[in-house]
Amino acid sequence: MVYVEGVQMKAKLIHENKLLKAWKTLSSNPLPKIKALELSDEDFNHIMGVKCCPEDQMREIDEWGRILSTKGTDACVYNADPLDEAEFVILVRENPHHALDEILIHELSHIARGDL
Repeated sequence: MVYVEGVQMKAKLIHENKLLKAWKTLSSNPLPKIKALELSDEDFNHIMGVKCCPEDQMREIDEWGRILSTKGTDACVYNADPLDEAEFVILVRENPHHALDEILIHELSHIARGDL
């Protein structure tokens, strides 16, 4: 059990080796401290509702040309809270539409570009 946005939920930790492999395709810099978790679809949708903010909506418009429903969102990345013991947190839904490797590269690209 972990706390995500103050809510206790089950989560599966995504191993750092997967993050490192994806990161190396994007940057030669050291991998930042990232906590990556896989959540049930229900928990993921709940968190997406809680974390909705204008910056995220603008990023979706820039990337996809529209604001996405949580049903079409595979993952999100955000700046971590000091209690997370990480710089960034990546949340991935349990049943995504894309492969995990693709998702991680996409989310890590936001960190590599510094657009969070």
